[in-house]
Amino acid sequence: MLKGSPIEAGYYRFLDRYLVPVLSYLGLRPNHISFLGFFTSLMAGISFAYWPFAGGLLTLLTGLLDTLDGSLARALGQTKKYGAFLDSVLDRYTELVIYLGIWFYFYRMGAATPLLSLTLLLILFGSLMVSYTRARAEGLGERCLVGVLQRGERIILIGLAGMFNPLVNISIQASDARWPKDLVLVIVLLVLAVGTNLTALWRFMHVLNNLRRQKP
Repeated sequence: MLKGSPIEAGYYRFLDRYLVPVLSYLGLRPNHISFLGFFTSLMAGISFAYWPFAGGLLTLLTGLLDTLDGSLARALGQTKKYGAFLDSVLDRYTELVIYLGIWFYFYRMGAATPLLSLTLLLILFGSLMVSYTRARAEGLGERCLVGVLQRGERIILIGLAGMFNPLVNISIQASDARWPKDLVLVIVLLVLAVGTNLTALWRFMHVLNNLRRQKP
C-alpha cells in the first residue's frame, strides 16, 4: 500500500537528506545498519514480552533501520547482492523474533490460548508467503508490489499496537469498562492474520494472470 506511494517517496527523501549523511559521516556501512536492525529486533521481541510499549517503539525503530540500510547503500554506491541477500534473510528473522515476543507476553498474562497461537502462526505463514511470492515473481522477471500488508505496513501496525495497547488497557481499567484486556493488540493481530494471507493470495493471482497473458 505504501510501496511506490508519495508517502514512501517523501519518507526516503527525508532519510537521504537528513539521516544518510550522518551515517556516512560516522563511517557506517549498510551491513552495519542491517545487523543493528536485527539486534534492535531482538530487543523489541524481549521488550514485547515484558513491556509492550517499549516493544512497539523498538519495532518502529527496527523498521527505520531496515529502510536506512538500503538508502545508505544507494548513497555510497554499495548496492551489492551480498547485502541485499543478508538484509532479506535478517528481515525474516526480525519478524519472527517480534512475534515470538508477543506470544510470550500473552503467555505471561495467561492468555496464550490455542486461538491466539493459531493467529500468530497464520501471521508468520502469511508474512513469509508475501515475501516469497514477490521473490519468486522477481526471479521470473515479474514485478510484484501489489497488496496492502507488505513488510513496512506490518512493522508500523505492530509498532503502534505495542505502544497504544498499554495506554488503552489503563483507560479501560480507569473507566471500569467491560472491554477485554489487550484489545488493541488482539485486533491488530487478527487484522495481520487475515491481511497477510489475503495479500499473498493477491500477489499469487496477480503474477499468475500476468504470466498467463505472456506469449509462450
